[in-house]
Amino acid sequence: LHHIFYQEQPKIDAMREILRQVFEAVKHLHGQKLMHGDIKMLNIVRFRIDNRLRLIDLDASARIVRGQEETFAGVKFSSAILPPEMIEKIETDQIDDFNAYWEGEEDEVLIEKVAPKIYKEPGKLKSHYVVKSFRTDEEGKHVDTGLLPYRLVRASENIDLWSLGVLAFTLLTGETLIPSTRDDDCASGADMHLLHSWGTQPEVL
Repeated sequence: LHHIFYQEQPKIDAMREILRQVFEAVKHLHGQKLMHGDIKMLNIVRFRIDNRLRLIDLDASARIVRGQEETFAGVKFSSAILPPEMIEKIETDQIDDFNAYWEGEEDEVLIEKVAPKIYKEPGKLKSHYVVKSFRTDEEGKHVDTGLLPYRLVRASENIDLWSLGVLAFTLLTGETLIPSTRDDDCASGADMHLLHSWGTQPEVL
């Protein structure tokens, strides 16, 4: 979809059809009790065989369950397309525990993505923002050592619905909702602060 949007520059009617196909794909996933968890242009491709769009890359997916069993969002992520509840502001005295939780993680890309991002408001102490992510064991279950300074967010349709809104915003306006890198991660601590504060301050919608 990234290539379609930037190279073909579809008109509004074509854009409606693109969104319809993406919404249908997400509806199908949710009907199977699955959350995709990383809906963005790079994870939507067009198949030549029928010229229709498909969702790919289920690395961030999780089962949507009810009751006592819990599954969580955030095992993999693109932070700029996540809803505000997936962003946590952690205090300076919590950083050591947070870093200790991630000790031993061998995925260098993941380590870079989960590292706290700093935001400094004039006249205030600097803040640290992270995504509510977690490690998994060999069976794919989340590792709970009691060191994370936040509660994990349960996997749900709502995670995908926010990402769909972010996608629609970009397709219809040509702008990103949150300033982001080429991988759709927040570009800075200020951007994570903006997302974390969404809907809580007059200057943030």
